Amino acid sequence: MNKKKRYVIDKAHELFIEQGYHATSIQDIINRSGISKGSFYNYFSSKSELFKAVFNLIKVNMEMERDKLLIGEDIKDMNIFKEQISFMVDFNKRNRLNQLIEDVLVSNDPELIKFIRQSRFLFFHWVYERFLDIFPSDKKVYLIDCAVMFTGIIQHILHTSHALKKTISVKQIVNYTMDRVIVMLEDISAEGIHLFASENINTLLPQSDYNNFFNNGLSIATLNLKKMIEKSFGADEEKRAACLSLLYFIQEEIMNKKEPRKFLIESALSTLKNSEEFNSLEEYIQYEQSLASMKYHPIS
Repeated sequence: MNKKKRYVIDKAHELFIEQGYHATSIQDIINRSGISKGSFYNYFSSKSELFKAVFNLIKVNMEMERDKLLIGEDIKDMNIFKEQISFMVDFNKRNRLNQLIEDVLVSNDPELIKFIRQSRFLFFHWVYERFLDIFPSDKKVYLIDCAVMFTGIIQHILHTSHALKKTISVKQIVNYTMDRVIVMLEDISAEGIHLFASENINTLLPQSDYNNFFNNGLSIATLNLKKMIEKSFGADEEKRAACLSLLYFIQEEIMNKKEPRKFLIESALSTLKNSEEFNSLEEYIQYEQSLASMKYHPIS
């Protein structure tokens, strides 16, 4: 993403927070960012497209910082998961993400409303994937239910404490919720009952054009490869960080560019493919196949 476009997105984010999405006009954004109307429409076809860019940039930045917490740590460590959740809650508060979402949900823009509603399942899906890392494999069948309960409890505690103006630390909320989920997991697994089947979870992921990076193939393949990279490099933090940076570059290029730069994506993919630690593993192969379906291939 070029610096000018990023600057416009940042200024739009400021205005959406200050004035609300609806009260902010395209002219307000042009005035704040100091660009011409022609430049604006060269970057974005509409204000709703700009909102998606703001939302996606917040999401990418959050994921990058969240995943850094795993570097050098045991992916099965529940305390690291709690740190990641606490970071995400604090990050979303700082960026007023809930305020932005509420503004959109009361709008008359069906496409934008659908975009927000679908994107909410990305957090749920990530929690489910992390539960697969943390809990024993014989509990897998119950972990979708647990992810539903965990995300629901977290969200409702945050909403209720805000409404009651009651201060509860994020760490306290996360610990409380995780303790409840552990007890519930033991209970439902002992009784052998669950409501949701793991094979249906991918149907919850947003379905849209891959330029929004919300397609069911590449997004899942990227998440799986991130996890594998964390496991593959052991104490080699420098190489792990380099590989993750390549993944983030490909992700942002596809998500934020109207015309993703094919050569740069394929060059980054070629560098990843040279990593012998994981390039023959299923997660990398699926990732490469997902990109191949979009006509991106490693440079031979």
